[in-house]
Amino acid sequence: MTVTEITQIGKEAVNDENIIVLFGETITPDLLDVSVVQKKISDETIALKAGSRIIFGDQSYQVQGVGPVANQNLNEIGHATIFFQAEVGTIANAVYVSPEKLPELEVGMKITFQ
Repeated sequence: MTVTEITQIGKEAVNDENIIVLFGETITPDLLDVSVVQKKISDETIALKAGSRIIFGDQSYQVQGVGPVANQNLNEIGHATIFFQAEVGTIANAVYVSPEKLPELEVGMKITFQ
């Protein structure tokens, strides 16, 4: 289990597209408006796979599929695009989760990858 904390939510990070773009604290300024910035607060490696869970605060989502570079990017730079949809697509850095409803996010909220 790995835990991160949301440190910043871009003004355009949450919209009606049913996706959230996560980035670590090394995010470039041009991506801040469309991203949710997180910092790791535990040292475990993120190893998501179908059947894993991502929990935003107390809002739990089941992982349906994981792109081939998503875990590596989450561990190295805190980056992945979370798609809130049951259908698994082919985007290399995507994590597909259900239910198909965006979580309510706030700065200071913990994200648990398990």
